[in-house]
Amino acid sequence: MIGKVNRLAKVAASASLVAGAIMATAGPAAAASPNSADGAAATGLIALDPVAPATYPGTSPNTVATLNVANLITTGVITDTADATTASSTIADPAVTLSALATVRARAITSSCAFDPNTDAVTGTATLANARVAILGAANIALDANPAPNTGVDVPGVASIVLNQQTTAADGTLTVNAIAITLLGSTQTVTVGTSVCNAASLAPVPVLPGMALPIGLGALGLFGLGGLGFVMTRRRRAATVA
Repeated sequence: MIGKVNRLAKVAASASLVAGAIMATAGPAAAASPNSADGAAATGLIALDPVAPATYPGTSPNTVATLNVANLITTGVITDTADATTASSTIADPAVTLSALATVRARAITSSCAFDPNTDAVTGTATLANARVAILGAANIALDANPAPNTGVDVPGVASIVLNQQTTAADGTLTVNAIAITLLGSTQTVTVGTSVCNAASLAPVPVLPGMALPIGLGALGLFGLGGLGFVMTRRRRAATVA
């Protein structure tokens, strides 16, 4: 009996080492997921779910040929992409209706974000080609081609616009909206060109997800048997001496 228990103790020692290695071994840190992008979205009187959403992991790239939401927004081709460390959204010929007299127009806009594994930093940017607020009967309001983060533009009495809107969540997730619009005196909001990237703040993932715990528990059980063998051996030796 003692011999069998001692053999189990040896097996337990080996199993404990293997289980410990499995639970301790982890893959390299990477950007938390999912990263994502979408071409446009809206809330308020006219609601619009994210258009052409791309996610990683998930579906990327995602493209639509045109978008036409009456009294709100029209676009040409929308292309959204997302991978392990980056995301981007590009919209051709967007036109967002602010009022009967004012429209935000551009030849193209792009937002993007990226996670740098060397610095653990997430950064974002937005570019606007030939962007302006076209106002019927008045001069256009030109919009910066490479706006600094959270550049505000007011259309008096009509709308508040933020270019290259960037917000960072508590977990490090960065959201970049190329253009974010709030209509004054209304609950209507519109975002155009959204990219979302996450910081590498996740804990390492076990090499065999879901297997480490059962193996570890089994090893602990065998380790218990090994301890029992040790105790029984000590008792037998003590009895012999006596």
